[in-house]
Amino acid sequence: MRGGAVAGGSPITVEAGLHALRLGGNAIDAAVAAQLMACVAEPALTGLGGSGIATIRVGGEVMVCDLFSDFPRRGAPLKPMWECPVHFGPTTQMFHSGPGAVAVPGVPGGLWLMHERFGRVPMPLLAAPAAAAARAGVTMLSTHAIVFRVLHKVLSSTPEIAALFCPDGAPLTAGSLYKNADLADTIERFAVEGPEPFYRGDIAQALLKTLGDEGNLSLDDLAGWRPQLRPALALRYRDATIYMPGPPSQGGVLTLRALRELERAGPLPTPDGAAHVQRLAEAMSAAEQAKEHPWPEALFSEGLVTRYVGPGLTTHISTVDAEGDAVAITTSLGETAGVVVKGTGVILNNLLGEADVNPPDYPRPPGARLMTMCTPTLVDSPQGRYALGTGGSSRIRSALLHGVVHLVDHGRSPAAATAAPRCHMESGELAIELADRPDGAESALREVFPKLVPFGERALYFGGLHIAARTAEGFAGAGDPRRSGSFGLLSMS
Repeated sequence: MRGGAVAGGSPITVEAGLHALRLGGNAIDAAVAAQLMACVAEPALTGLGGSGIATIRVGGEVMVCDLFSDFPRRGAPLKPMWECPVHFGPTTQMFHSGPGAVAVPGVPGGLWLMHERFGRVPMPLLAAPAAAAARAGVTMLSTHAIVFRVLHKVLSSTPEIAALFCPDGAPLTAGSLYKNADLADTIERFAVEGPEPFYRGDIAQALLKTLGDEGNLSLDDLAGWRPQLRPALALRYRDATIYMPGPPSQGGVLTLRALRELERAGPLPTPDGAAHVQRLAEAMSAAEQAKEHPWPEALFSEGLVTRYVGPGLTTHISTVDAEGDAVAITTSLGETAGVVVKGTGVILNNLLGEADVNPPDYPRPPGARLMTMCTPTLVDSPQGRYALGTGGSSRIRSALLHGVVHLVDHGRSPAAATAAPRCHMESGELAIELADRPDGAESALREVFPKLVPFGERALYFGGLHIAARTAEGFAGAGDPRRSGSFGLLSMS
């Protein structure tokens, strides 16, 4: 019996996942194929030079594949990075890029482990559509063009990356063709040789040579990195069970604590009005205030999850299949380091330059896992089984909170849950989408939250929540329009 559903950040990302299902693959095959295509179709958001987290259900067991990066083994202080301000309309977020911001890529090793343990379809068949697309070229979507524009400084910072994203001096626009023939060759090679060249072979050597003296990585960093499988965190919320990653995902821990705060306070008001926003904002704020200090150390301390919860620019892919297996995988290049590994087409991450990942005041110990907001999520409820997740740096936790609340508390469809307006509470500031709010919602919220940052329309800032589901009626799902999301299904037969 075949069938399944895929949601992701572009139509061809989704199609690659569906192609894997047509070949007789399962949710893991679909996620791997879709992720490889996302490296081509969403090239400033994810890639073989990035890292991430996956939450996986196989045969009734739910686990996490941690494919995130480590802190360099040379330790602190790190070498200098470039400032990279990213403007999201009414607000700005500061990141840092350059060779000094590059952390060990986890995507090659993590995808290989997932496929080796749980996949069915040979990797060359899963990788073929992505390699072909990289060689022929991919038409860029409107959201991707926005990303290129806001990241123009970093995407034009070296000749190699400028050749890919700014071939005529200006960033690619919607409808432009993005080609990366070197990446096509690298994807095909990965499908046959696996991740070894990236960590101990010639690609590792090329990466280090490309970074030169400005980089913080060594061959020991690359050769010593490993993906890890561990149990997922599970929380009973209302009549559903929520599965999220624990450390190094601070996003999972923060979101689970916010859900616990919501349940303690009783049923939620009617969605999208001021009272509903206030409840969500208060839950997010309570989760922030409950953090044990100093937070980076506390996140990794023994017993933190029990004490705290109780007894990234990123992209996401969700897949489910006819057997009930599912994958939610969130991966990121950050804002990219502005660096391409010569001869490979591999764009490198700037994860050491993200404060959510590598807080400058609290660097991780040498060789230890960095933190991440990536929070791929599985939900089991009476209405169905859902795989969901989002990109969006610190807004990942708020987008996931909205997704769970709309699916579980309000019984909304994946499409309605994805489209619903969002808010994000952080450090006393409430950012809010005003589209489709009741009249008077903004003024009512200003009385409670003086630091209100309104967005007139749905915005890239609030993430890209992509959902795939299997319900009693069949497969369902949605891609988030904020980030050119797409969804597709293959009927059971």
